[in-house]
Amino acid sequence: MAGSDRAVPFYCPYCGEEDIVPEPAPDGSGSGHGHWSCRSCRRAFRLRLTALAVALPAAGQTNGETGEGPERVPGT
Repeated sequence: MAGSDRAVPFYCPYCGEEDIVPEPAPDGSGSGHGHWSCRSCRRAFRLRLTALAVALPAAGQTNGETGEGPERVPGT
């Protein structure tokens, strides 16, 4: 996203159409970061980051993707 400070959605999360435009902030303070409006279904929505996902191992796997169990330290 060179030169842009907002995440751009590809489609409306309500109707799936691609006719979306940036929407001013509801409080009237200029352009609202993450506020979007769909011209097809006339709904407004907001994008925001809630958390960073952490990759967890699959159930039963303890050593990467091999599932071989914990690594052994030489000499133990």
